[in-house]
Amino acid sequence: MRIGPIEFITPPLVEGPAIMFHVPLPHFLHQIPFAMEYADGKYGLPVTITVISTWFVILVLALLFKMGTKKLEIIPGRAQVAAESVYDFLHGIIHQMLGGWTSKYFSYLGTLFLFILGCNLLMFAPIPWGSFEDGVFAIAPAFRAPTADLNTTVGLAILTTITFVGTSFKVNGVLGHFKGLLEPMPLMLPINIVGELAKPTNISIRLFGNMFAGMVIMGLIYKAAPMVIPAPLHLYFDIFSGVVQSFVFLMLSMVYIQGSLGDAVCPDDK
Repeated sequence: MRIGPIEFITPPLVEGPAIMFHVPLPHFLHQIPFAMEYADGKYGLPVTITVISTWFVILVLALLFKMGTKKLEIIPGRAQVAAESVYDFLHGIIHQMLGGWTSKYFSYLGTLFLFILGCNLLMFAPIPWGSFEDGVFAIAPAFRAPTADLNTTVGLAILTTITFVGTSFKVNGVLGHFKGLLEPMPLMLPINIVGELAKPTNISIRLFGNMFAGMVIMGLIYKAAPMVIPAPLHLYFDIFSGVVQSFVFLMLSMVYIQGSLGDAVCPDDK
C-alpha cells in the first residue's frame, strides 16, 4: 500500500458543531421540531459533536467517582483520598458563601463545577479520531469542548436560573419574589426585570465567549505556524483559562443563590 503525502489542513475557525450521526425516526415523527432529512426519505434527530463530547465528560466523571467511592475505608487508598480531597475543596468554597445552606446546594454546585471543568479541559489532550473524507484519510480531534457551544452554556445558565428563582420562591414565596422586583421603589420594576434577565445571559455568554475565543485564537496560531506546537499557550487557553472560567461560573451561581436566600436561616440550623 502506498501512502500519499501528509498535509496539514486547518478547518474553518468559526463554524457550528459538526453533526456526527442521526437518530432515525419513524415516518409519523418526521414533522417534529429538529427532525431533518439525512438520506433519501430518511429523517432523524441530529447528534452533534457537542452532545457526544458531553456524554464523554459525564462518563469520565462517573467512572472516576465510582472508582473513588467503590470501597470506602477508614484508612483511604489513593482513589478515595483524591475523591475526598475534591469534596473537601468544593465544600470549603461553597460553605464560605452559603454557610448553613451548603448541604442544600452542594450536590448541584459541586456537580456544576466539575462538569464545566471537565468540558473546559477536554481539548488540552485531544483524543485523535480518523475518518475517510472524499477518499482521504483525515485525523481530527474526536471531541470538542462542549462549553464552546452556546447551547451548552445557555442550558447550564437556565439550570442555575431555575435554582435561584426556585430558592426565592421557597424562601420569600411567589408573591414575595415579585414584590422584591418593586424594591426599593415601584419605578425600579423595569430595571429589576432587566437585571434578572441579565443574570443567565451574563454567565452563559461569559463562559461561551471565553472558551470559543480561546479555540479560535489557538486555531489562528496553528494556521500561522502549523509545524510549531505552542505549548505555553495551550497551558493558558486550555488549562488556566478553563479552570478560571469554571470558578467564575461557580462563584456567580453562588452569588445569585445567596442573593435569593438573603437573610433567611437554614431550617437545619434552627
